[in-house]
Amino acid sequence: MKNRRTTPEDRLRQRAREYAARMRDGDDPVEFWTAFCEEALAGTAESGLADPPEADADCPPDPKASRLHTLFLSLRTPVLLLNADFEVEVMNPAAVELTGARGLESWSRGDYAPVPLAELAPWLEGALEAEGLGAAGGDACRLDVPVARQHGARHFNVSVSLTADFSDRHDGYAVVLDDITGRVEGERELARERNRVAHYLDVVGSMVFTLDAAGKVDMVNRTACRVLGYAEEELLGRDWVDTMVPLIHRDEIRDCLYLVLSGQVEEEDERTFQVTTREGFKRMVQWQGQVLTTEGGLPVGMLLSGTDITEQRAIEEALAEKELWLRSTFVALGEAVLILTPEMAILDANPAAEAMFQMAQADLQGRPVADLHVSAGHYDDFLARSTSAFEAGEQAMFELPLKRRKGEIFPADQSVSLIKGDDGATLGVVNVIRDISDRKHAEAELKRSEEEFRRIFETIEEGYMVTDLEGTVLMVNPATCRLLQYDESELVGRNIDNLYKVAGERQTFREALQARGAIRGLQMTARRKDGTPIVIEANAHQVLNNQDEPVAMEGTFRDITRRIEAERVLRESEKQYRAFFENNHAIMLLTDPKSERIIDANPAAGDFYGYPIEVMRTMNLSQINALDRDEMFTEMRRSMDEGRTYFILRHRLASGEMRDVEVYSGPIMVQGAQRLYSVIHDVTKRIELEQEMKLLATTDALTGASNRHQFFALGGVEVQRAKRYALPLTVVMLDIDYFKSINDTYGHAAGDQVLKALSRAVSKLLRAPDVFGRLGGEEFAAILPQTGIEEGAEVAERLRSTLAGLAVAVGDETVTFTVSMGVTQVRAGDRTVEEVLNRADEALYKAKRMGRNRVVRD
Repeated sequence: MKNRRTTPEDRLRQRAREYAARMRDGDDPVEFWTAFCEEALAGTAESGLADPPEADADCPPDPKASRLHTLFLSLRTPVLLLNADFEVEVMNPAAVELTGARGLESWSRGDYAPVPLAELAPWLEGALEAEGLGAAGGDACRLDVPVARQHGARHFNVSVSLTADFSDRHDGYAVVLDDITGRVEGERELARERNRVAHYLDVVGSMVFTLDAAGKVDMVNRTACRVLGYAEEELLGRDWVDTMVPLIHRDEIRDCLYLVLSGQVEEEDERTFQVTTREGFKRMVQWQGQVLTTEGGLPVGMLLSGTDITEQRAIEEALAEKELWLRSTFVALGEAVLILTPEMAILDANPAAEAMFQMAQADLQGRPVADLHVSAGHYDDFLARSTSAFEAGEQAMFELPLKRRKGEIFPADQSVSLIKGDDGATLGVVNVIRDISDRKHAEAELKRSEEEFRRIFETIEEGYMVTDLEGTVLMVNPATCRLLQYDESELVGRNIDNLYKVAGERQTFREALQARGAIRGLQMTARRKDGTPIVIEANAHQVLNNQDEPVAMEGTFRDITRRIEAERVLRESEKQYRAFFENNHAIMLLTDPKSERIIDANPAAGDFYGYPIEVMRTMNLSQINALDRDEMFTEMRRSMDEGRTYFILRHRLASGEMRDVEVYSGPIMVQGAQRLYSVIHDVTKRIELEQEMKLLATTDALTGASNRHQFFALGGVEVQRAKRYALPLTVVMLDIDYFKSINDTYGHAAGDQVLKALSRAVSKLLRAPDVFGRLGGEEFAAILPQTGIEEGAEVAERLRSTLAGLAVAVGDETVTFTVSMGVTQVRAGDRTVEEVLNRADEALYKAKRMGRNRVVRD
């Protein structure tokens, strides 16, 4: 069989198929095939293979048009050419297959009469109309269109171009449909998978983060957002350590993440540390991490899972504190406490029990409690009473004697109760014992004292009187005779009505007593034998028989004439005080020392604080006092230590402004109640001046670091603290290399800028407790409390590296510099900070001799 001759059209068709195989999802079909056409036409022209088909004599063949037509027919991508009325004029075979139209050859040749797009592909026509194509001003567009087909839904990426863009025809459109069904289904499956994962992560109780290799958040679940108070978009893309971890722990956690991601250390099973919520609150979280890797094992990020254990940790601490408190209470109780096993053997005893029985803890533990009882009969009684109470669900309480180690017997009150577990099982017995020897002795003394009651009755200062219901005096004590200036014989048997100055008071007294049964603090006017009136304060009650019937009246009274006069004088004094209080230009407050409620305030106080007087009388000192309770106690202690008669506090005005005040306070009695009288002076300006003077006296004027005097003062305190509590302490000395050359080259002003830049950089890197100061010239020193020599050397190296990278702008010049540093630590034999600094200085000059720009340890 002869081989068919391969025509240029066959070769072009083959090249189109090969080129189409290179098309990928997401490529623009128009741009893709335009590029192919340009390439194909260029190749055809160069090879001279254009073999024009037969043509009319009047119309010479067009090789380029022939090749494009062949290309159009071979495209796998459906292509339709529409006229301005949205009628299909030409379709390639792929479009004919898609629309289900008949007459493939006619459509391919362009011989088919135009058909409305709505008849061939209504789904496409609707999508194009929705896009606004064909309306006035309609232009090219690109859109995704879903199509329901017999074998399932398909999705096309539709590109529409104006025919004017590539031909001389200006009234039509070229429509290219790229089948993206596979990509859409893949995206849907991916979205479903993501939704399943997101749903799982959102319903788990743990916080979940995924971090990229740089430590930035690229996924977070709802639990984390809820616990930490963030919205998801606030966390995505942010550095996890900077956002979550408190400043003090950031370097440690960042180093840990770096080491795990870089494979230098193995992943930890779990790690617990605090994180900060959006509102700034601290939460204790237990974290677990998993490194995320590529298929080749390269780390690309980390999965972090965290459980909030803040409440759990608080409960554990509270339980530990409660256990400690219970143990402390057990040890500190004044009453003896024995913890017994169910078999009545002593399991534990507090110090009070050791003292009571004169036995050490080791002697009591394991001993049968029966050994502490006087006899076997007493122990049987103890068991019987305890068992009876336990069976009734009660605590046993009774009096039963016990004996000490040497056999001394003493009376004891005993309380016995069961210790039960959650399941109701008996775990032990608590036996609380009180030595009542003193009480027994007191009872004996009380019996003896009854005989002395008469003498006490006769010697009390208050008058005592008993009358019958008619008012006849039955009994009086000597004080009554003395106060009323009568003999006893003159009063007993006499009606009490004769003793009242005001006749109506007797009737008022009797009616009140009958109505209430008792009277307290009733003021009346009595008349002495000589007719002199006295004011008395009486307490009385009815005496009842066994049938609760009143049979007599008894009561006491005292002469309050002088007190009444004193109260009158006091009221006059209070009037004078009120005038002084209200007209004084000094700020004055009258407060309740117990509740700190403001009782009164003078006009000067209202003007100072900015509140009306009526409002201030409803306020509490806590509303104007800006110091918390701890700060108040500190100031009180400082005032006592300094021998001051006043406190220095900060008060808050109505405007919110803070003012420093001196408060002079003292107790005062007002209407029988103790109050606190305070005079307040505004010393804000003075305090600010003192603080400025203190700052000038303790800091270096140029650099802002501690000056030499302040550095040695603070350093001495830190050295002594380190020695007292055996804490590590590192001292670093640093000196600018070739500083004289900087001054000589750029001038002393440049040298000053270098010193300032050094001080600022070092202060930023050091911690708040660290001490940093300028000792003189270009020499500085730092004291690092609770820092060992290894960590101190690392700090020094960070300082050296940072300072070496500084560039100080001086006019148009940029000055760089390096430092040499010496590091040492406090030793047991060091007595002063100077001794430690001398060693650091030696190490510093050793660094100078070794070439500068280095850290040398002592």
